[in-house]
Amino acid sequence: MPKQAHMADLQAEAAVANLMDALDNRPATHTFKVELICIVDTCNSGMFVSRTHKNNIVLPSFVGFHWAKRAFEWNYLRQYR
Repeated sequence: MPKQAHMADLQAEAAVANLMDALDNRPATHTFKVELICIVDTCNSGMFVSRTHKNNIVLPSFVGFHWAKRAFEWNYLRQYR
């Protein structure tokens, strides 16, 4: 499995749903899908990579991916600052 916060988010959602089921005396049936979604940043460019059970996508290096990752990181991290 990819070692990403995205995967931890998917696992946490399934864990909470299963905990809620257990507290209501229902069987735990929630799972998560293993997937990789990322932009590999090279400081002046970036490549988009997505791997799921259905497909694998790798887009060529493009400066726009670098700026997209910077914008995503700024938006995601601002809630923790």
